[in-house]
Order: sequence, then C-alpha cells, then structure tokens
Amino acid sequence: MNSFILFDFDGTIADTISAGLEIINSHAEKYGYKKLDGDINTHFSALQLVKMAEVKLWKLPYLIYQLKKKLSERSDELKVLPEAPELIKKLSNEGYELGILTSNSLKTVKSFLKKYQLDSFFSFLRTDVSLFGKKKALAKAKKVINKKIVYIGDELRDIEACRKNDIPIVSVPWGLNSYESLEEHNPGLVAKTADEAYNLLINL
Repeated sequence: MNSFILFDFDGTIADTISAGLEIINSHAEKYGYKKLDGDINTHFSALQLVKMAEVKLWKLPYLIYQLKKKLSERSDELKVLPEAPELIKKLSNEGYELGILTSNSLKTVKSFLKKYQLDSFFSFLRTDVSLFGKKKALAKAKKVINKKIVYIGDELRDIEACRKNDIPIVSVPWGLNSYESLEEHNPGLVAKTADEAYNLLINL
C-alpha cells in the first residue's frame, strides 16, 4: 500500500516566504521588533528567527494572526512554486493519496489551490496549525489518516515535528531554510528538484 503523502504549504507548494517576510518587516517598527534579512537567515529555525527579531512571546499570537490575515488579503498575488505542480501530479498519478498540513489559513489554502487547479489532488486539509504546534497536529493527523505518512516540508521545525512523531520527512530547499541547513538536520533526505523529491518520497 502506498504511503499517504502530507505536504507543508508555505515554501513547499506556495511561494509565501518573500511575501511573509515583507509583511513581517513592514510591521517591525509598529510592534517593536527587529527586521529580518531573508538571505542571511535561511539556516535558522522559526523559533530562532523569533528570538533574533526579539519578538516578545506574548505578542506572537497576534503577530501570527496579522501575518495570516495579510497573506489572505494578498492571496491573489501568491505564486505556485515551480517544482510543486509536477511533484503533486506525479505522485497522484502513481496512486498516492495527498494532503496538506499547514499553519496558513483554510481560506488562503483553498483559494490558492483552486487558482492553480490543484484542489482536486488533496483529500486531507489541516490548516491554521499554530506556529509551534506542528508536532501535536501531526500526531492528530496520524490518527485520522490511519496510514503510513511521509511528510514533505521546507523548514527545520518540520523535521523536528516529524521526528517526534516517527514520521519520515523529505525536505526541500526552495522555501524558508537552505539546502545546507536542511541537510545538516535531515542528511540524505533533502531534494533539490521535483524528481529528486519524488524518488525520495516513494522509497520511504
């Protein structure tokens, strides 16, 4: 039986990283934290970035709410990452069931998938996961899906959450974190292309 392939959304399917960084930096002065440099910070985890920006933890839930709201307002501008449609269609054609587990909003995800005619490929959507709640969300997804899951994501926190749930993960460097940082934490399971990702996913 084929594994159930669970995708991250931001930085794995949708190019939301640059827009997200722009939104985050545009609010820095108003909410009293430091701006981030996307080119420099690609080897840090989300938690490390929060600490580097000196965001007060009590402000974080509201800032995340604002980020998701602004991304939703700009959902028409979001581009699909060029590697994603090929990978999604190839896996689907081979009989794999596909899902998405993401911290982004349901509205943004549904609108995006419909725009790029990818909505029919996914039988499972779990959205609005808290920034540091992916471990818990993956545990719940395992119970609901009740099949072997393989995850594909672009962040160091994805690797950590999957390891804690004994879920294999293929990492891709076309989102938040660099190839080098992903390879350091997930050696041998980082794909530079859609074809590499496909070959790794089907062999896990």
